[in-house]
Amino acid sequence: MIKCVLFDLDGTLIQTTEIILDAFRVTFKKFFPELTLTDETYTNMLGQTLFTTFGYYADSKEKVDEMVAFYRLYSNDLIEQGLQAYPGAEETLRYLKKKKIKVGIVTSKMRHVATHHLELTHLIEWIDGIIGYEDVTEHKPSPEPIQKALALLQAKEEETIYVGDHENDIIAAQKAGISTCAVTYSHRLREMLSYRPDYVIDELKHMKDVI
Repeated sequence: MIKCVLFDLDGTLIQTTEIILDAFRVTFKKFFPELTLTDETYTNMLGQTLFTTFGYYADSKEKVDEMVAFYRLYSNDLIEQGLQAYPGAEETLRYLKKKKIKVGIVTSKMRHVATHHLELTHLIEWIDGIIGYEDVTEHKPSPEPIQKALALLQAKEEETIYVGDHENDIIAAQKAGISTCAVTYSHRLREMLSYRPDYVIDELKHMKDVI
């Protein structure tokens, strides 16, 4: 019986994927205009921290920091213009809370940024806890973020499921010993399915069937 549902944030609950990909393209065009990256290369960047992503290309910590700052400024402008939750997100979270199920967020974003984005999309009132970038030393696909969320919400592994849009979500949850659920509107569906998630849903409201 599921008593706790953990969600990834970007690309799972809120519609930031296209914003993120656009911000990646603009950032690389500015800092590495000579590079030509494929769409697959950009989607491979999803699910990692910004410092990890830019660290593959930059030759110094200072340049990584500069890229991160530029990326955040550009993407934040787009987000403030009209960030939206995925269809059925609020309905699903409200349903889970009505069923007395704990709801947590596990994200690679800074916690205050994740909180702000949940406020913008009117989802924050349904969230019991958030594990963000600064809360862990190892990020997904490490199980540490999931384990921290379990501890924060006092949830048991066998009663918890993680919903995500990236293979790192599935890997991290499996390593942590909890159930997994993939969303089919992901840019990384093929990669996620290769790790055999326990459930696959087309829409967030289908979580009602999983629970």
